[in-house]
Amino acid sequence: MLFNIMHRAALGAKYSIFREQQKLLHELKIKGTVFVHYKDLFDPELIRGVKEDADVYGDEIGLALHDMTGPGLDSIVGNLPAFWLFSLENKKKILETILAKYKEVFGVHPKSIASYHFDSSSLRILKEQCPECETIVGGCFEEGVRVFHGCNHSWYLFNEGMPWGPWFPSKEHSLRPATSEVDSAGFVAVPHLVRDMSLSYEGRNDFWASHPPNVVRGMGNEASFNPYDLNLIDQYRMQEKINGRPAYLNTFVGVNWLTWNHNSEYPPEVCWQLYRTMLEYLVELRDSGEAMDMTLSEYGQWHRKNRTYAEPEVYHSKELLYGSGKHYFWYLDGAQRLLIDPTQGGSIGDLRSYAGRCRVETGPDSKHREIGSYPYLIQSQHRTGFAHHHEDGSRTSVFLECDGEQIDFASIRTKVDEVTREGGSTRLQLTPARFQFANGISGELITSFHWDANTGVTQIERKIQNLSDPDQTLTLIEHFKGAPGKTEYAEDLSDIVLLVNEDDTTAVNYDYAGRYIDFKAATQVTARIPQVNTAVHLVACSPHSTEAGIKCGNLFSPFLTLQLKYQLQGNETVQTEMRIEQLDSSK
Repeated sequence: MLFNIMHRAALGAKYSIFREQQKLLHELKIKGTVFVHYKDLFDPELIRGVKEDADVYGDEIGLALHDMTGPGLDSIVGNLPAFWLFSLENKKKILETILAKYKEVFGVHPKSIASYHFDSSSLRILKEQCPECETIVGGCFEEGVRVFHGCNHSWYLFNEGMPWGPWFPSKEHSLRPATSEVDSAGFVAVPHLVRDMSLSYEGRNDFWASHPPNVVRGMGNEASFNPYDLNLIDQYRMQEKINGRPAYLNTFVGVNWLTWNHNSEYPPEVCWQLYRTMLEYLVELRDSGEAMDMTLSEYGQWHRKNRTYAEPEVYHSKELLYGSGKHYFWYLDGAQRLLIDPTQGGSIGDLRSYAGRCRVETGPDSKHREIGSYPYLIQSQHRTGFAHHHEDGSRTSVFLECDGEQIDFASIRTKVDEVTREGGSTRLQLTPARFQFANGISGELITSFHWDANTGVTQIERKIQNLSDPDQTLTLIEHFKGAPGKTEYAEDLSDIVLLVNEDDTTAVNYDYAGRYIDFKAATQVTARIPQVNTAVHLVACSPHSTEAGIKCGNLFSPFLTLQLKYQLQGNETVQTEMRIEQLDSSK
């Protein structure tokens, strides 16, 4: 495992806390990166201290683009702490002023710069004004809608849809991994903390990350007893075997979390002890040869030498905190990011079409304003998923029918059974989902997924086994229900077109009519979705396909539905491809 420990400088009454953080890091002989703010650059005592730390202990001094108040900028910045939310003109002015002061103080430009988020225009300006910077803290994984709610609707950080680990940001959208040098914005980006990959999907993930005092906010500890964060470190280490390379971890604990804080029911001593325990565990791993500490720019250099553009990555997450036994599986490459939810029978609960190459800049002069997220095609937590109060919503599933009864396999819990990777291919197999119909027919369904890197294709295999009557006829329905969006609210779907067998004579313009339309002898259903510049296809790869269906939703259920139906007899297997590709503008 490779890890970064990062600190933010602090002034005034909190300066002593910052110095205690630094003292702890140096006591444990950990390489660190310190980020200074613009206003810090005017404080001689602070500058003297960080320079001494750099000379004596080798600390890296980076730049924090958060809270940019200070001489010459107060009139521009006001009370806006978020660099990515300024206008293009003000981004240029702010960065030019801050970089000039940093160079005046340190004699060079920073190699590492941190923000909670960088939009594509911020990265373009940063590369123009500071080509020396190679590594950034570039986003907070899945911070968006639920964190906004959890912060009493006051935290306007919307950057969902990004990689969970380090990536090469694209010029077009900072949260999309670049597919080539031409596509790259010119940086290595790391996430602000690494997150719990179960609770990042299920809930408010700013509690559940590599940040012990944040776990205290979520009440995941009992005083100084907090095995959760150490287990989270180990779960990231487990991914090394699957991905065939070192895992990445960082922590970025600000001084606010190590003093009296209204978000904590414990005194500061508890947060200090939890922080120390986490760092000591990382040192234990380092000293046994299982981990390596780096400055942030050192990690960026390692990443450039050892990682490739659009390199596929997976994460097998086992829920750690509540003892639920849930599994989740994440897959990422240059064409798509998706989440398989075995708890709901292998439904896809989150799907982002990187193939669509959506462009987003944020700021008051952008149509996207504050929403910097990469848009979804499916997001089951924001947009219903498995049916609960009313209809189902945004998800995939598989249905099995027998004698007029239908089983939705999202109601049957499975787990990850096996993950195999070879070259650019990844295969996931789930444990058998056991089913029984009212007429007594029973059996098992095994679901497998296969991905070849950067094709945008997800191969889905459904295998019936141990059927109680080997001559029984069954209908299997592959189900895709989605809607493009960035938040929990529906967007205008009017420009979407649904069609069958790529035959334009079957095309249905999205009309909110709520009609389900059947087509006989169909082997492919398609949705052309200009909102995310993407076409989604379900393609039958088995001879058992009999018909297909498409549906435009209504204003009470604003989704699109694609279905393929297969007729099976006994223990048979069907294969379907879900294809994600950039929308052909000529169609």
